Amino acid sequence: MSLFNRFSQISRKRKLETFFELVKQKNAIKVLDVGGAIENSSQLFELFPDKNNISVINISEEDIQAISKAYPEVDARVGDACNLPWPDKYFDIVYSNAVIEHVGDLGRQQKMASEIIRVGKRWFVTTPNRWYPFEFHMRLPFVTWLPFHGYLKFGSLICFNHVKRKYVFGQKIDHLRLMTANELRMCFPCGRIIKQRVTFMPETLIAIGEKV
Repeated sequence: MSLFNRFSQISRKRKLETFFELVKQKNAIKVLDVGGAIENSSQLFELFPDKNNISVINISEEDIQAISKAYPEVDARVGDACNLPWPDKYFDIVYSNAVIEHVGDLGRQQKMASEIIRVGKRWFVTTPNRWYPFEFHMRLPFVTWLPFHGYLKFGSLICFNHVKRKYVFGQKIDHLRLMTANELRMCFPCGRIIKQRVTFMPETLIAIGEKV
């Protein structure tokens, strides 16, 4: 197992532990997992004992088909995180791990947040910390400290390709917008921001809250 995969598993395990500690229960509540997918590390919908109370939405039809095949009792749907197909306050809690940085610009991130707040009575949303001195998607050090979103320009010159499992040149980076704690707080004003760390400083920001 690579160092990066090991780090990712530890980080996800701690986020899930924090989630279950806050929820205090694993069943008898309706939960939405925004962006859930079958991967090498544990997913929320895999750990919940009552699969009939779990819904998952993902923009990838392939991911949703894989979830439906492995967990037919899960309500798995193809859809946009910025336009959730459920009525207001339908879920007791909405969970989303490292998705909001992939939906587009700040306006789209705010739209995703407003949809989560609309359909959920509570929420638990995580995203990488913009100011952590290593970018894990591109596997590049210190580029996150470049002004504005200069890390995207640098990453278009050279970055790690997860499919080819090597660094490549000239890859277009148009699917990533890292967030600061203030930006995440702007998206989820009625709640609080947790800064979670595995190493020497917080790698992950977590927005938690509930609709009053």
